[in-house]
Amino acid sequence: MINPDARPVQHPLFVDLSANPRIAALTQVLREVSSVKDPAEMLKAFGPWVGQRFPRDAFVSISVRDLPEGHYKITRSITYQGEQTMSPAPSGNPWRDWEKLETHQGGVIGQVLARGEPAVLTGFDLASDPVLSEALGAYASKLHSLTAMPTFDDGEPLNWALSFHKQSNWADLDTFVAGLLDMNMMGTATRNLVFRKQAETLNEQLMEQFEQIAKIQRQLLPEKAPELNGFTLATSYLTSTIAGGDYYDYFQGDDDRIGIVIADVSGHGPGAATVMAMLRAILHCYQDTLDNPSNVVENTAEIARYCNRKLVEANLNGEFATAFFCVLDPHTGRISWTRCGHNPPIIRRADGSIELLESAGTLPLGIVDTIEFESDSCVMEPGDTLILYTDGITEASLPRHPEDDRDHEMFGVERMMASLDGCTGQPQCAIDSIHKGLFAYTKQLEREDDQTLVVVQRTGLGT
Repeated sequence: MINPDARPVQHPLFVDLSANPRIAALTQVLREVSSVKDPAEMLKAFGPWVGQRFPRDAFVSISVRDLPEGHYKITRSITYQGEQTMSPAPSGNPWRDWEKLETHQGGVIGQVLARGEPAVLTGFDLASDPVLSEALGAYASKLHSLTAMPTFDDGEPLNWALSFHKQSNWADLDTFVAGLLDMNMMGTATRNLVFRKQAETLNEQLMEQFEQIAKIQRQLLPEKAPELNGFTLATSYLTSTIAGGDYYDYFQGDDDRIGIVIADVSGHGPGAATVMAMLRAILHCYQDTLDNPSNVVENTAEIARYCNRKLVEANLNGEFATAFFCVLDPHTGRISWTRCGHNPPIIRRADGSIELLESAGTLPLGIVDTIEFESDSCVMEPGDTLILYTDGITEASLPRHPEDDRDHEMFGVERMMASLDGCTGQPQCAIDSIHKGLFAYTKQLEREDDQTLVVVQRTGLGT
């Protein structure tokens, strides 16, 4: 219904700003400054605007950052006489050449620094100043007024902009106030770029370290799944970051039995990768503790007990690892296992039915050394498939929106099992089906946690 009393909509009128060239100039400067990435380029981008707002005949910038009191370095000097420009930085970049710049004391600059406040100086001859006469050359004798504008960093005047004028009685304080504001705006922008460059450098160094950790970690994992008569094996190992905390491995006994372990260290990243490497070292040393090394895959409960004791002794400060240890006898198809806080693995039977190996469960490894470990067993018949996995798969959830604080439902075991519908049971088919189901649910390739799968199918009767 139309309200007859409603007033007609008034269209706003735009004020014509084109007649003011300073607005256009400032807009252009701000546009250029927003794209500057290098601190050394900031002066080039911002300088013309400052020069327009604050005319001067020469310019010198100095810094006292990290220097003893009364000491300073000239980072840049410019004389506005034709195209002549001078800069004490060898490459034109004072931040990169900082160590090469000469440190000075005294002179007019020393007097400005001693006051520590914005200042205007008039009626002097710079030709006798030992520092400025060198920085400005013969042009120094033509300059008779100086405006000193500090740029503040955490409340301290660490950098200064010195503008020189030929007039001996320069005193345009309104322009001085505008210049002081402009210089501090430029100083803040430059400082932010310096911090950004430092952060980028540190990030590059960290990434190199993370990549080295990830490279070492990948070398610790099996190069390929073992060949086992009557069985087919496949694996998938995807990390949430460059280095992850998931782990899997195989151990071969003298009687053809094979030990399989899958583990998940709490958290992810370099710390988790370190604990993962510790667990691997502990497992690979286990054989050396046995009177008969051929019994390395004899007792899963004893293997778990040994690993737990070593991790507790390592005092991981709250870190722990879930693990599933199992031994497979290829002659009989029997598997025995011990589950240490780990997600119950799945057995997909040849007829498509699903079972969870929920028995023989204990606390994760590395928490307390008083755990009583036990084991259980069952038989894999031809066509049966054993699926070991880490919780990065089942706990994956929908992507979070910054303004959405809801706890989204996880992918979960039921959805993972449902993704196996129609799968042949072959290991690679099972892996592909789970990944396809996971992507269909989360709609994202990024992972918040490591995701590992170890799949074993009994294809026939062993010999």
